[in-house]
Amino acid sequence: MNFRKIIFTSVISLGLSVPAFSQVFYDDFKSSYIDSAIWYKHDSKWGENPKKGTHGGVVPANVYARKGNLIIRAHGDLYKGYVQGHGQNIKVGGAMRTVKKYASGSYEVRAKICPQVGALSAFWTFYYENDNYNHEIDFEFPGHNQSPNKPDSSSLKWGLMTNWTGVGETQYKTTDAYFGNQTDGQYHLYRFELHTGGNGQKPRVEYYYDNKLMHTAFEHVPTHAMNFTIGIWFPNWIGKANFDTDYMYVDWVKITPFHEPNDVN
Repeated sequence: MNFRKIIFTSVISLGLSVPAFSQVFYDDFKSSYIDSAIWYKHDSKWGENPKKGTHGGVVPANVYARKGNLIIRAHGDLYKGYVQGHGQNIKVGGAMRTVKKYASGSYEVRAKICPQVGALSAFWTFYYENDNYNHEIDFEFPGHNQSPNKPDSSSLKWGLMTNWTGVGETQYKTTDAYFGNQTDGQYHLYRFELHTGGNGQKPRVEYYYDNKLMHTAFEHVPTHAMNFTIGIWFPNWIGKANFDTDYMYVDWVKITPFHEPNDVN
């Protein structure tokens, strides 16, 4: 057994067994490989708008572990290397998701996001049945995109916080907030807490940066268990990808389930 691990919360001291849903997930990427038993690397493309530009999706080659970090690699418009994307070899990122799904809980990532305004660093949960049942939480950087009269205003001092229960305009809400300098070369802690509600808890999503509460959302709060994803991709609504290759570095990931009554599994 290697040091990449799932830590199990326990009530053994009470003489009770530990059901699967009471597990705390933790991975510190100490091994030289990504454990396929707990992570799935994406090899796909989504969110393309041909009228406004295109991208090359995400590929497994851009997701790997090295020296105690998860590394997500991004290839911008200047990339001329060998990694193949979907439809094109520029604007290609990487992403991986948990094999297991989680509902209410604390989702934490200690990371250095990609320091390029033309590459979207993101942490998100996702469960989709149809356009009216799309449960999702997005924590994305850069923010401040396409502000009035400033089409190239994307800034890594800003971030986007979005929660969804469907894909229609009235089924999600995005908050764009000022975070300060996130590309100072230091690791920062990104966390959101999903409360599906019940037992006195009001349904909400709380977004934190370095343990500072940045926003609380009370609308469009997901309830269904979702996979948790970490990645970089290239939507058309952020800045220009005027670079060759850059990276996101992740020190560790932790998910602590809350097991609230309104969870849907």
